[in-house]
Amino acid sequence: MQSSTVLPEPKTRRSYFWLAFALSFVLTAAVSCSGAAMLLGLGDISLADLQSSGPQWTPPPGPTGSGDLTVLPGQSAADTPLQPGRLQPGISARNVAAGRVNIRRTPGYLGKSDDDIVAQMEQNTIVVILDPPQVADQLIWWRIRFDSPSGPVEGWVAESTASGVQILSPE
Repeated sequence: MQSSTVLPEPKTRRSYFWLAFALSFVLTAAVSCSGAAMLLGLGDISLADLQSSGPQWTPPPGPTGSGDLTVLPGQSAADTPLQPGRLQPGISARNVAAGRVNIRRTPGYLGKSDDDIVAQMEQNTIVVILDPPQVADQLIWWRIRFDSPSGPVEGWVAESTASGVQILSPE
């Protein structure tokens, strides 16, 4: 009888390839990022260095439609003569904004709570201008009335947005 001897399998050496690859990647990234930071002079940078303390841009007052209603200092919008073909009390106007517009209890929108919003009017809603305009938050506001599905609504709406997008246009 022949005896068969089973030889033990040779021990396989572990490959350190992935460990070496990961280590070299981390080392290369650290050196290149540190080198770039040193070349750019970003050694000691703080959040205050990134924040601007200089003059900041503010948008100019937006256009208010077919003709601007110019209100001089010390003058209210009600004292300004209205131009024919523009919005004025007693005429109909249309919401030409791309979407719904807030109707407010009082003119202005800055620093107001949500309960200042009386309703919203849909695009192309026809409204009646009730009173002369008032200026609030650097916008011209008109007191309007329109018929909503839940009944008549009265409130204030701006003629245009702060960025100049037209909201109300004469019908």
